[in-house]
Amino acid sequence: MAPTVPPTDAELDALIRARLQLVGIDLAQLPVSDPSAPADQTRVMSSLRGFLRSTPRAISDYSPSVQDHPPVVYPAPFSAWTR
Repeated sequence: MAPTVPPTDAELDALIRARLQLVGIDLAQLPVSDPSAPADQTRVMSSLRGFLRSTPRAISDYSPSVQDHPPVVYPAPFSAWTR
């Protein structure tokens, strides 16, 4: 099996913009690069690229222990069923 090639910044930018557009977020409303602004496009994109490069791997590498308790929506009824 060939090794996985990490995505380029341009590929991640396209993914990020598409995902944000799907949920109705328009980064064009932010300044492109303004150090005095609370947020700008450059910093937002850099932060999201960093998130995508680090977090999904940690999530996909997680393997729950067989001794872990499964998450349940209503724990009280669940504990009554499992006695």
